[in-house]
Amino acid sequence: MEEMSATIVPLGSLALIFAVISILVFLRKASIARQADESIKNRMEAKRNEKTESLEEQKKRLELLLKK
Repeated sequence: MEEMSATIVPLGSLALIFAVISILVFLRKASIARQADESIKNRMEAKRNEKTESLEEQKKRLELLLKK
């Protein structure tokens, strides 16, 4: 049986550490992307609800903004 080189074990452990860190980074990016998608969805829903306001309600809201 041949002897293993002294550099194989450190390189293997370094590769394993790199793989774990890469997986953690990808998982974090995926969770951030999901949060961004949820945020966009909420904003779109708010705009959709805003469009259903009557013209009278919109006028009152804009007049309040002008007074500020």
